[in-house]
Amino acid sequence: MTKTNSEMPIFFAINDAYVPCLTVALHSLTEHAAPASQYKIIVLHQGLTPANQAKLQALSTANVAVTLMAMDEQLEKQINDQSNSLRGDYFTYTIYFRLFIADMFPQYDKALYLDADIVVETDLGDLFAEDLGDNFFAGVADSYMNSDDVMGTYAEEAVGVPREDYINSGMLLLNLTALRRGQFSQHFLSLLNQYHFASLAPDQDYINAMGHGRIHYLPTAWNVQVRNTGDAAATPHLVHYNLFRKPWHYSDAPHADFFWQEAQRLPIYPDFQKSLQAYTATDRQTDLDKLAHMQQLGRDICAKHPTFKEIQAQTGSVAL
Repeated sequence: MTKTNSEMPIFFAINDAYVPCLTVALHSLTEHAAPASQYKIIVLHQGLTPANQAKLQALSTANVAVTLMAMDEQLEKQINDQSNSLRGDYFTYTIYFRLFIADMFPQYDKALYLDADIVVETDLGDLFAEDLGDNFFAGVADSYMNSDDVMGTYAEEAVGVPREDYINSGMLLLNLTALRRGQFSQHFLSLLNQYHFASLAPDQDYINAMGHGRIHYLPTAWNVQVRNTGDAAATPHLVHYNLFRKPWHYSDAPHADFFWQEAQRLPIYPDFQKSLQAYTATDRQTDLDKLAHMQQLGRDICAKHPTFKEIQAQTGSVAL
C-alpha cells in the first residue's frame, strides 16, 4: 500500500467553497470505515480559513486521520500560467493537482483521489486492494459521456477515446509508482505547453488521453454518478454528485437519499436545507444554459485544431 506502512492515503483538493460538501464526504467515509482499516486523509487546499481547517481536522477518528496541506507554491507557479489555456468550461484551479500527487508524495505507492461532492457507502479497503498491474489509474466510465451523444462524440473525436472507455476523474485509484516511472506529470506539462489543447474537462481529458490503454476499469458501484441507474445505483459503494444536479440544489436530484442520510447527522444540515430552499427557478435555468453551452463547446472543440486525437494520430506522443 505504501512504502512505510499499511495506511491508505486518500486525497481531496478543495477551496473554502467545498468545505460543506467535504464535511459530508468525510463523515460518510468515517462512518463506513472498518475498525481494522487505517486511512490518511490529505486535503490539498487553496488558502482555507483557519476556522474551516479546524472543522475538517475535527473530523478525524481513531482510524481516519485528517490532515491539511497548502498547495506547494512552486508547483502552483508551474501550472498557474493563464497563457497555458487553463480554461475548461468548469475549470477549477485545484483539479490539476491530482496529476502531481505521485511527485508530491513519493512515500506512497498507491492512493485514492476523490472529489468533494461524494458520499461513501462502504469501507474502501476492497477498492485499495484492486490489483492495478502496470496501469496508471483505476476508474469508472463517465456516465454523461456514455449517455449523451454530443459528449460521446466529443470523447471520441476530440479526446480520441471510445466513449465507453472515457472515465470520470472524480474517483481515481492512482498507481503512484507507475505514474512516477512513466513521468506522467512531466509529460502532462509538456503537452500543455506545446499544444494548448482546448478542453471541456481539463484534467479529466488529459487523464483519458494520456492514460488510454493503461486504465483499469472498475464496476460502476465505485463511482455512481447522477446519470447512472440500475443495480449499481441502488446499492452503490460511492455516490458522486457530478455536474449540476446537487441534492442541496435540487429536491429531485438522483441518488439524493444517500446524501441526506449523511448530512442530517451533521450540524451543517440546516445550511444545506437553506441552500436547497434558496435555489431558484432562475438558478436552475442557468444550470440548463450552462449544460447547453458545454455541449456547444464540445461541438466547437471537435472542429478546432489540434485535438488530442489528431496529435496522437500524427505523432503517437499523447498516450503513454
